[in-house]
Amino acid sequence: MYTIRTFTLPDGEVITYGVAGQANGPVLLMLPGQKTLAPGKLGNDFIPEQVEYLATHFRVISWNYRVQNYQGEKANVQRMAKDVLAFLEAEHIHQACVYGYSYGGMVAARLANLAPQRIKAMVLLNAFPYLSFAFYGFNFMTLRFLAHLLVIPSHTSSHLRESMMPRFRQKPGGYHGPIGKFLDWLGHHGLDWFWNHVWTARIWSALKDDVRPILPEIQTPTLGVAGRADAATPVESAEQFHVGLKNSELKILDDAGHYTARIWPEAFNRPIRDFLIQQYNLPVDAMPIAHRQPPARVRAVRLGLTLVVQYWQWLRSRFR
Repeated sequence: MYTIRTFTLPDGEVITYGVAGQANGPVLLMLPGQKTLAPGKLGNDFIPEQVEYLATHFRVISWNYRVQNYQGEKANVQRMAKDVLAFLEAEHIHQACVYGYSYGGMVAARLANLAPQRIKAMVLLNAFPYLSFAFYGFNFMTLRFLAHLLVIPSHTSSHLRESMMPRFRQKPGGYHGPIGKFLDWLGHHGLDWFWNHVWTARIWSALKDDVRPILPEIQTPTLGVAGRADAATPVESAEQFHVGLKNSELKILDDAGHYTARIWPEAFNRPIRDFLIQQYNLPVDAMPIAHRQPPARVRAVRLGLTLVVQYWQWLRSRFR
């Protein structure tokens, strides 16, 4: 699917990225969520079905972040955006649509603020403008969120965790709490070593960044897409992006979760397709989508067993 390429940043760090689609088409730059990858590997946030669909009209570039991820620095989202900007300048890409998934939404916002003339539009998929225990609180949603962070995502387990069951859908409000504030306080008072080893440095950098103050400065047309069955990002996160950005629209999908783009790409491709047609003046019948129903729901027992197995695999991979 991808042609694998590398880009050397000004300080010598080598980034691996993939290119697919129309060589002379408009650029669609895809920024993944937090991933720690070996050199030469591409992340799996953007599945082949979605990339192949978008590549029919666009030059799709799937970006990777630095392998070392600025170890020891307290916040690196801004520097990650500067890496992307260095790539755009070196490749003479004057305008691009930036597709930020999850954590990549923060990077996209920083990039749009740094170089507004180079960013034609943004798509923010299950993104959040900041990450905080105080925001999520300590309730059933928090337990789901922690399960998301402590389990390695995969095509099957992601669906199992966000099993599309109605009782797993988010309800308005209820994400704030004193325990969350206490955990935030702990996280900012000497527990860097814990977060860096258990959550990975990128999540820790997200906990120390907040793009909300810069959102009113961004004029870039933006589409936000969020799932109400998202185990990682509350719909309120997408709403915060939408309220902060002056030129944005928001689509909320009831039967979609944080990883639904991997297992049910049509759910997200439809609003993204409509947005891109509008931004690039494509024919209204461009990029047709075959309709497909959501994946079948699963039983709670299977969900629990999968969590146990995945968590054990994660423990072995992190501490062996």
